Amino acid sequence: MQKKQRSLLLGILLGMAGLCLFSSIALLMINQSLPKTSANPELLSENQLLLTHETNHLLSKVGNEVFPGWSEQPTPWVFYNEAAAFAVGFETPLSEGWTMYPRTHQRGGAWLPVTASGQTVFRTWIDDPQKTPENFVVKVDDQIAASFQTQEYALIYFHDLMYAELPPLLREIFPYRIFFRNLILAPEAYISSLAHEAFHVFQARQNPAMFERAELIANWENQYPFEDEHLMKNWKKELEILEKAGEISNREEAALIAEQFLQVRNERRQSAHLTNALIDYERKREWLEGTAKYAELQIGKMAAQNDFTPLTDSIQKLGLNNYSSRAQFWKTQISTMSKTNMDGETLFYYSGFGQGVLLDSLMPDWKERVLKGEYLEELLAEAIQLEYLLTQKSPLHH
Repeated sequence: MQKKQRSLLLGILLGMAGLCLFSSIALLMINQSLPKTSANPELLSENQLLLTHETNHLLSKVGNEVFPGWSEQPTPWVFYNEAAAFAVGFETPLSEGWTMYPRTHQRGGAWLPVTASGQTVFRTWIDDPQKTPENFVVKVDDQIAASFQTQEYALIYFHDLMYAELPPLLREIFPYRIFFRNLILAPEAYISSLAHEAFHVFQARQNPAMFERAELIANWENQYPFEDEHLMKNWKKELEILEKAGEISNREEAALIAEQFLQVRNERRQSAHLTNALIDYERKREWLEGTAKYAELQIGKMAAQNDFTPLTDSIQKLGLNNYSSRAQFWKTQISTMSKTNMDGETLFYYSGFGQGVLLDSLMPDWKERVLKGEYLEELLAEAIQLEYLLTQKSPLHH
């Protein structure tokens, strides 16, 4: 009997080893097919234009449901790869390059009209790989445009970043396509990333002064103690509380979670002896990037909940039948915040997102107010005080 058991165990182990070997070989072969460069970097592909049209379609139909006024003005775009930048959605001939808004340094050369899938777009060459439009917003002439990598180049770029960070053996067999699917490879995932940058254009239009302050304060990143292990441990406690926002069932529950969050936040700041300048840095980055993360995730979730129908070309050529995956992605993002390895300012993306979800249950007009320049945490504190007045319960002291 023992001999049979040993034979069975050996067979299972050999089978598992064979399966692992087969899977590793398969992944190695799949990874060999990953593009090293854009297929035609001098052109804007039909696929990229379809993704742009679908993003515009989503923003025009669902944008106002996420943030009042977001659908009102179309978003111009600047896409780029390793060789060129392309301006899409501009009706008149353009002058020289782009400005890194709200900063003022100029980049890029003359824009020249080119035809892409029957549509006129504008192209300029990227002479220095360190001087791209980046993933944010730029100003072209007098228009603020959302800027982002083409989907093809985004896969190349993020693959190269991850490849450099992984151990030598793992980097060859890591399932990059699976890992990147919900981030950039699935059309609805890439469109969500574009929505994030489009929201920055909306912020800049609605409140240019606050937008400028919230972006330029990013220079404080080098002064912020991200390497302080105790501070990061306390940050994790904040994110653990915000994770509960994804399961709120009523306003009272939301208020309790908000109270806990603000109390832990205040204790963290006191424990770390953060200066007022660094606290201001946190608040402004949450205003800028946290609300954009909220908009990015919320628009996909609402499209999924409303059974939003993509454009016919998106269905037929992109394979985008619906946005159903975005509802689950929203849940995953908010329920795993404290377990995700946050790199630097990524903290503020998710803490702002979580506060936005809480405010949805506590303050119906929070979106109009945050666009006017009010901070998320201050709106939460006000909502808690209002809940106290309504229920005559003792508020926590912050």
